[in-house]
Amino acid sequence: VLLARHQLEVSPKTASRHSAVKDALELERGWTQEDDELLKQSPNELMKLLDLEPEEFLENVLPAGPVDRWASLYDKLLHGEPRQASETFQLSILEPWTTQLERTRRVATTMPEKPEKFVRSNSMTLGDTMTDDSRLLQRIMLPPHGNTRLAWTAFGILAICWDLVFIPLMMFDLPVEVAAVTDAMSIAIFCYWLLDVPATFLTGYDSGGILEMRFRVVARNYLKGWLSVDVTILMLDILIFVVLGLNPATTEADSSLPSFRLARALRLMRFLRLLRLHKMANLAADLLDRVKTDSFMLTVNILRSLSAVLALNHYVACAFLGLALMAEGQITWLDIAGLSGVDFWTKYLSSLHWSLTQFMPATNNIAPNTAQERVFAILIVLIGLAVFSSFVSTVTNTVNQLRRMHMEHFNQETRMKSFLTQKCVSVDVWCRVQRFCRLRIVLDKKSLKEADIPMLKDLPSSLRVKLHQEIYMPALMSASWMSVELAELDEQLTLLLCDKVFSEKVASALQEVFLNGHECNEVVIPGGPLVYRSSRLDEVVKVDQGAWLCELCLWAHWEHRGQLDAREVVHYIVINGAGFASLLSKHGGPLFHRIRTIGLLYIALAEARHEDGRDQLTDLPLPYGQAQDVTGRAMQFSNMQPGHVRHGQTVAGLGSMLGGV
Repeated sequence: VLLARHQLEVSPKTASRHSAVKDALELERGWTQEDDELLKQSPNELMKLLDLEPEEFLENVLPAGPVDRWASLYDKLLHGEPRQASETFQLSILEPWTTQLERTRRVATTMPEKPEKFVRSNSMTLGDTMTDDSRLLQRIMLPPHGNTRLAWTAFGILAICWDLVFIPLMMFDLPVEVAAVTDAMSIAIFCYWLLDVPATFLTGYDSGGILEMRFRVVARNYLKGWLSVDVTILMLDILIFVVLGLNPATTEADSSLPSFRLARALRLMRFLRLLRLHKMANLAADLLDRVKTDSFMLTVNILRSLSAVLALNHYVACAFLGLALMAEGQITWLDIAGLSGVDFWTKYLSSLHWSLTQFMPATNNIAPNTAQERVFAILIVLIGLAVFSSFVSTVTNTVNQLRRMHMEHFNQETRMKSFLTQKCVSVDVWCRVQRFCRLRIVLDKKSLKEADIPMLKDLPSSLRVKLHQEIYMPALMSASWMSVELAELDEQLTLLLCDKVFSEKVASALQEVFLNGHECNEVVIPGGPLVYRSSRLDEVVKVDQGAWLCELCLWAHWEHRGQLDAREVVHYIVINGAGFASLLSKHGGPLFHRIRTIGLLYIALAEARHEDGRDQLTDLPLPYGQAQDVTGRAMQFSNMQPGHVRHGQTVAGLGSMLGGV
């Protein structure tokens, strides 16, 4: 009876319905004046007649069509004796929606009036976030991997690199212009690290795979960790600023002054800033987590090794130059090389040149002269032997990894050429296949899918569900028939749908996503612009991002009624129809019954559109208004409780009517 109501409301009004029913009655028992008067009534009057005499109305007035076929399906499920249906077009419902399950029947008969929301267990799983109850604290807390914290981290890395380069240079008497720049940068870096202390108090951290965002826990972790080191370095900077501010003109000429010796000692203590190098490793790791290509990562590894060697040579050069400047009354390498009277930067670059030659096979015209210089040179040669060997080994291994990455694609291309040569294909086909294969190689590098990363298969189940929730839940909620209220009927099952039946694919330019007449097993949700062609449509349709194509395959067997093409590289999400139905049928519950009701109404509406003939049935989604109408009807049917109508006829909602299926 409810299906009859649904057909009366969705079928074309006035002339088309009048003509369809008239043709059906003429074929069966002849057309009468009484029938003509009956069909001139409004839909509301017909529905009143349906309530008064449902059996007579169904048998004598309503034309054979979707309702007759649904009645046949219902009789078959209950008695195994299907009635005859006169219509040839029929969508065959998927078996999981019609399988008789004891668990499903029990859930359908004992369903509460208002389903309870899913209550999360107290046990923590990987990927969970610990938050405070205070909304104010949650608003000011920063996630450790957010864009704001990432930008702040980048400034921190630049500050550490500045200290790494200029702290040893500050031990010398730099030119006035350079000294002014270093003093200004020292103040700026001090301000940065001063602000970093409260910023660290407000930044969450990863604790064993769980994101900790509670202010008290974050503060306690910082107090036990780097707070004492950060405060000590900041206090040292303040002391240096005060001493140098009181004695701004201290130079080598007045080195006997106590204030100068104190300033020199404080400059040496600036090396304590380099304790932040440990922070730099963590900050750089946070930045590199954003890198998405293996080639770039390997290139960064080479540059990082080279930077480490250059930094080591920078400190060796400063130490070698410092030995020469502190050796009073001795002939040093500066005197032998004739560099005693040159400017500071020439001395430094000459010392850096000598340092690089100790680590690499190169020559120079500088040699140590004093005993201290020769002992230092011997130590550097021994260290350089180990460092240079390690550097060469690292670069070699990285280059070999790059070669292995490209070797697989090279072997595939070689086998492809051999195959085409053996089959004696034409030059045109040869070039097209080769061009596509090369494009596919580039596409595989830029468009990674989950299946391309074997390590993701080893993720813990809880973390994998979290990952799939973030990737696929927006796509699920974009369905025209989906809502927050529907997802809350069974939140666990909703997450399981995202984890089990959703997957991602990539279509290259000019590639067909599906072809006309082929069996449809998947819903297609484009992540970019696609083009749909069908002989049932007058023009080509541009499919927008997020549209659900072939929705009917979730509930019924379906064949594609057009062709979907990609004009450019497009990611798209697919939903396995059989897996979707099987998973919901296996778990049952209110979500299963609601989605099954939506599916039955979708199929009835699709068959009505096909019978009408004016609205061609294609793979495109239903208009939003019709989809919302179907969803609203499904909710009404699910909320209806068994009641009595006139003449003792019992009317139940569609969900309870098929509850024993």
